[in-house]
Amino acid sequence: MAKHAIFSDVHANWEALVAVCRDFARVDGLRSVVSLGDLVGYGPSPAAVVAGLHSLTKKGYTVRYCMGNHDGAAVGRYEFIDLHDPRDRDRLAREANIHDLEELVRHYRDPQQRRYVAVSLNAKVSIAWTREHLPEATGRFIAQQSQDHLFLGDGVLCIHGSPHDALFDYVTNEPRAKRAFESPLMAGVALCFIGHTHIPGAWQLAAEDLVKFAGNVVIMHPPKPMDPTRLEVDLDETITMVNVGSVGQPRDGDPRACYVVYDDAAGTVELRRVEYDIAAVRKKILDGGLPKGLADRLGSADAEKGVIDEPEGEGKSD
Repeated sequence: MAKHAIFSDVHANWEALVAVCRDFARVDGLRSVVSLGDLVGYGPSPAAVVAGLHSLTKKGYTVRYCMGNHDGAAVGRYEFIDLHDPRDRDRLAREANIHDLEELVRHYRDPQQRRYVAVSLNAKVSIAWTREHLPEATGRFIAQQSQDHLFLGDGVLCIHGSPHDALFDYVTNEPRAKRAFESPLMAGVALCFIGHTHIPGAWQLAAEDLVKFAGNVVIMHPPKPMDPTRLEVDLDETITMVNVGSVGQPRDGDPRACYVVYDDAAGTVELRRVEYDIAAVRKKILDGGLPKGLADRLGSADAEKGVIDEPEGEGKSD
């Protein structure tokens, strides 16, 4: 039995990560740490964040890593493109024989062939900047240590996006939560931790509401939105999905870094908020030559524009 600190989306925000790590010491018995991905991208301190998190192992913590979409782009797993840029559209036609949005959406929906991902200009520019400033050894560490998903004991799954799509799916509402619950990866899972949206939240359903029919998993009743501030989970009676929010770039109107502590003995999940020096990070972003909008949005409530909800399509990501 143990307590686990689970967080996501640090996004190269060193000051926020340091504040959260200091808060770990206030949680009695905490020795397990899980990053749900996106350690890098957007922010000004990618190498420091990766090295700082790894250094926790010297203090007796076990640290495990999931891959995030920005992490994957930073280490060359795929390319971020801007559909407003004619040079990127030409590149798609030349390198991937993709000539229109329908073809791009089909390419995007297949994780096995996914190579080009349409994103906002800020995301594209920040990943190019990150690649220039990320030491080769740090990139190798991210690629080698990060898993698309990991299990934190029996029935407890950790993943960046969702079980439906490990790196890119946004669980933003009940229909998307239902789709995630019904994903094959959720077989035998009673508790799933996710990130990616930068907005904390939780959905829960009774275990009896999940049934198998004709080889598929079907949810009989929609999952209920839950308050993630303090949540009780019973791995035998309920199935729960918890979005842990974001350390480095919260988007729910609360500027503080946030993460959760999962106490597997008590069966509780607690959302914790931590203040940090936002002004210092904004200055680093500007001094480093990253887009001004990335500095302005720290602490704001706006989610990344351009996320296309179904059924219109899934051709663009954060």
